[in-house]
Amino acid sequence: MSECVLAIDLGTGGPKVALVDPTGHTLAWRSRPVATNLFDTPDGRGAEQSPEEMWSAIVAATHDTLAAAREHGPLPAIVAVAVTSQYMSTVPVGADGLPTGPCVLWMDTRGAAHNLTRLTDDSFMLFLERHGMIPLPSGNDNVAHAHVLQTNHPDAYAAATALVEPMDYVIARLTGRVVATQSTVFGQLVCDNRTWNRTEYDPELVAATGLDPAKLAPLVGLQGVVGEVRATAADELGIAAGTPVFPGTIDSITSAVGSGALAADAAAVIIGTTSVLVSHIPEHRADITAGILAVPSPVDGMYYVMAENGVGGRALEWAQRLLGASSTEQAVALAADAPPGSAGVGFMPWLLGSIAPNPNDDVRGAYVGLSLHHDRHHLLRATLEGVALNLAWLLPHVETFTGHSYPFVRFGGGGATSALWAQVLADALNIPVHRLAEPRATNARGAAFLAFAGLGTIDLADVPALLHVDQVHEPAPAARAPMEAALARLTALHPALALHP
Repeated sequence: MSECVLAIDLGTGGPKVALVDPTGHTLAWRSRPVATNLFDTPDGRGAEQSPEEMWSAIVAATHDTLAAAREHGPLPAIVAVAVTSQYMSTVPVGADGLPTGPCVLWMDTRGAAHNLTRLTDDSFMLFLERHGMIPLPSGNDNVAHAHVLQTNHPDAYAAATALVEPMDYVIARLTGRVVATQSTVFGQLVCDNRTWNRTEYDPELVAATGLDPAKLAPLVGLQGVVGEVRATAADELGIAAGTPVFPGTIDSITSAVGSGALAADAAAVIIGTTSVLVSHIPEHRADITAGILAVPSPVDGMYYVMAENGVGGRALEWAQRLLGASSTEQAVALAADAPPGSAGVGFMPWLLGSIAPNPNDDVRGAYVGLSLHHDRHHLLRATLEGVALNLAWLLPHVETFTGHSYPFVRFGGGGATSALWAQVLADALNIPVHRLAEPRATNARGAAFLAFAGLGTIDLADVPALLHVDQVHEPAPAARAPMEAALARLTALHPALALHP
């Protein structure tokens, strides 16, 4: 191909940077880590990252990617830059787009008590009807994080002209423009989402959140070029100044695009740090009791179905360290030696509380059903099964929300590099699982598809036909009984594992 998009996917663990062609093929990609500072306070768990380290990692990963691509021949023309990132995180930035303080991450809970002060009978209904989400009692949203910055980093807060999500911070570093979209400000709860592609804030919602209107970034449309790569950023990255840059996107939305889940009759499972079931619907709706929401999407007139299930790959990493495996790959290899159902061992994957389909910040994880003959093989397989069964619990709720039953799901993200996890997922969901090729590039591929669509190079309706499937995993009949029993146990134990029943 003679052209490509430079796609930046800034996850919690650090950025992946990829060169993606119009067919969705990844010419090269590389990643760099970003450290997370986790600490406990009287107000809750603190979780921060350095925005400067984020940017340095993006620069380094970009150089690595360009060098890797050049090993295979001349570098194709980079026709656009697309940015996607983890969300519900807050970066304070100045007018020049540079950070004034730390990024408060999505897992930070220090603002939980503050969020409760924003909820009254009137504000609850206002948030629910116009936006779709309320200030989270857990404190895992941007309303709480603004308070955390103001309280714990007052100089950074005072110096900031805007509080933005990581993808919008990266856009600002690239273009010099500090902007956001109706989609990227979802966690600030300040837009009336009943109309798609709004470019103004709702003053009543802003007042209800208590956010300072002067620290809200100007809104731009969900589609179209937002700016060009400025000379300073171009020099750092090693790409041409003036390259078009498209609006930033929530990583779960780009994962839906990158896996072809573009309409209500299609769904995909993405297992990265977290585990999500993704789809799109053509209207604004919410099921707050199940934790399923509709978020404005860059896809024309569509809303992304937000069905965050909880930790995914992070649970496997935790179990790998806990049980002495040298890597997640070895952990999966050890898990393969245990039978379906893990010989009765069950893993409850709520290490950070549960989200959809039964939100509860107080629920915690557990291994259950242990006896003397079990070993780490059983516990590691149970970890894979617990994440998959949590998704199986979620699936019928999403099907009810979208009004469609799914004959199969596509599977992307880092978890989809494992054929075993894909088979476990098929057994748990009891439907075929189409494991995508190049699954780690799912988000980057989705971001690139959106940019190519914006350039007129492709039509998003053609994306499903462009995707390549590594393997189709059919549910194993022999696994049905143990999976059904394990799912029943998982749902039954959920209320009993709450810290404060």
